[in-house]
Amino acid sequence: MNIVILGAGRTGSYVASILSEEEHNVTLIDKDPKALEKAGRESDVATLLAQAPSWKLFEDLIEGKPDLFFAATGNDETNLVCCSIAKNLGFPKTIARMQAREALNYPRLDLGRLFFVDYFVGPEVLAAQDLFKVLARSGDLAMEHFAHGAIHMRTIQIPDQWDQGGLPIHKLSLPEDLIAGLIRRKMADGETVLIPHGGDHILPGDQVTLVGEAKVMHQLHEIFQTPEHRIRSVVLVGGTAVAVHLTHFLCQQRIGVRIIEKNPSRCAELAEILPDATIINRDGRDPHLLQSEKIENADALVSCTQQDETNILIGALAKQLGCKKVIAQITEGYYVPILEKVGVMPALSARVNVANRILSILDEETTLSIASLSCDAAKIVELKVSPSSKLVGIPLSHLNLPKGLLIAVIQSQGCVTVGRGNRILCPDDIVIAICHPQQVPKLQLLFH
Repeated sequence: MNIVILGAGRTGSYVASILSEEEHNVTLIDKDPKALEKAGRESDVATLLAQAPSWKLFEDLIEGKPDLFFAATGNDETNLVCCSIAKNLGFPKTIARMQAREALNYPRLDLGRLFFVDYFVGPEVLAAQDLFKVLARSGDLAMEHFAHGAIHMRTIQIPDQWDQGGLPIHKLSLPEDLIAGLIRRKMADGETVLIPHGGDHILPGDQVTLVGEAKVMHQLHEIFQTPEHRIRSVVLVGGTAVAVHLTHFLCQQRIGVRIIEKNPSRCAELAEILPDATIINRDGRDPHLLQSEKIENADALVSCTQQDETNILIGALAKQLGCKKVIAQITEGYYVPILEKVGVMPALSARVNVANRILSILDEETTLSIASLSCDAAKIVELKVSPSSKLVGIPLSHLNLPKGLLIAVIQSQGCVTVGRGNRILCPDDIVIAICHPQQVPKLQLLFH
């Protein structure tokens, strides 16, 4: 597809690189030549130096027969106006990045209709929601919902006292509507990510992603003997938009929040918009500050600055000082082993969530949503079975699916079932599948 992205900042450049890897033709536009030079050097995208909004710019772009326009600047108003111009000049689909939480939920104005926006993406809201899911259930490493909440996905750490590692999965007494979709296992020479089948084993120390009906997911901590504690206080380092959205979610649940931010003017803004949070104008990299704030007594610390390296440093400091649960936001997956060695949980940044959302929009006929597992080591994809799909009417055991691809759950006519070998797919069924990232296009093709 031909895709035009406005804004070569962190979000726009990252999405452009991911779409380029998926073999889409991407044109990246920005007024900053240095940002464009950096993006062009790091990924295979066309770059265009231009100022927006400009109707002449979009009139020239329409000659390239674009399929989608994504306004990814850091200014909501610019994104809305540019989507309006693009749509009226003939762009088939428009996507606007929005940072203002109120604009996404304002009931009296339909911004999509007013500005001709087909889809809104709030990177910071998506990232904050993911962090909140992990914090709300302190025993979980990740959590996601599918099929309008009927299906839950949760990732848990199997405790060292787990005594059923000698049994293959098909012999474990798991509820019928629950399936192990992914196992991440540390090995002597590194780690491996498995998409398991019945003959595989769940071992102590594994990180296991389980998928199933909402009603059975409440039993996970009993089945796998994992502890579960309610959190009461959280420390956030970095007064970013992600921190603001996350604070709103936490305060709604009456969870105490402290935000550490080194910029005085940003602290003044935070104090005004977040009256229920405590704002601390200091540098979160200072170990003496973390000690004075008694970080060891906090239930969790989330480092969500704009820099991966800063988040890693702060996360390691907090863990060293005794904080029970530490999460560091990162964009680059190669930092994951470093974080895990010091006991810090990695969390994907807002940019990764946006890329997943846009990938699902590009194939909206069959793909309902895409989420990342184990810091993008695998994808969990929610798909709708097309009437023309070659998979219709054939038992799962006879499909000869590629290795590393698992159909975990099927929702058919309101009934949710685990994807066992005798299940048969019907037109318009909703399927939750797990696969390696490079297999997503092949998976989407199977369901067309």
